Amino acid sequence: MEGTTAQLVGGAGDGVRKIATLFNVTRVYNAVAAVAGMRRAIALASDYARRRHAFGKPLIEHPLHLETLADMQLELRAAFLLAFRVVELVGRDECGEATDAESRLLRFLIPVAKLYTAKQAIAVASETLETFGGAGYVEDTGLPRLLRDAQVLSIWEGTTNILSLDALRAMERSDALAVWTGDVRRRASAVKMPELASCSEQILNALKRIEDYVVRAAREGSEFQQTGARAFAYAIARTEAATLLTELARATPDRAAVASAQRWCARDLAPLIHADSKHRSDSAVLETG
Repeated sequence: MEGTTAQLVGGAGDGVRKIATLFNVTRVYNAVAAVAGMRRAIALASDYARRRHAFGKPLIEHPLHLETLADMQLELRAAFLLAFRVVELVGRDECGEATDAESRLLRFLIPVAKLYTAKQAIAVASETLETFGGAGYVEDTGLPRLLRDAQVLSIWEGTTNILSLDALRAMERSDALAVWTGDVRRRASAVKMPELASCSEQILNALKRIEDYVVRAAREGSEFQQTGARAFAYAIARTEAATLLTELARATPDRAAVASAQRWCARDLAPLIHADSKHRSDSAVLETG
């Protein structure tokens, strides 16, 4: 409000830089909130599947419904590990224990983890409403609020596109990508279990595709980079999650952990967009309808 008294707490013109230090906390909080929301939604859907009978048996005994719930659990496992990888790095940074490489990893992974877990939370909330059928749309059940609460996660503290561009800025200001690829390559190469060999191979293949993409993006220029920024951030998130799931399966080789790593790594970990001039021209045509 005009005329309101204010006290300068930093140098004039330094406001954005000062407040940016809070983003580490709020964006990590956002990722953890996404995981919590997913866990709650899946717990409700899973419980309902064991109580609701259709076509002569509980929903959980129908193969397609079981597959849907399994996919939701896989998203939760990946989101949990991705969010708490960043939590670990924040903790080390705040305690003064982080190496220079870990500090750069933190700056690079925070926007990636925030944007990706938010999108996962929205998808899982939407799927949860669908598992309840018509009841999922009725306000009195409380279920629609799950989706509304999830939707804010991709908006607050930076939309998906803004954070994708922020990840690019983190790369420009330091060699964060080289630090990340080196870290993932080392961790993936350390996994020697036969059941996880395909996982390590998929992770290393995704890394190679990401590195090749970055070389081309640097050559093509800013429009190429910005157009593909969201897909690039997704590739980083999926590949980091694949590494974390594979590491967990190696450390805790129970059936669920191994199956989670195998299923996640069977996906396209690096869905990159090579946005050359034709691609961008086609996008402009498509946008006009």
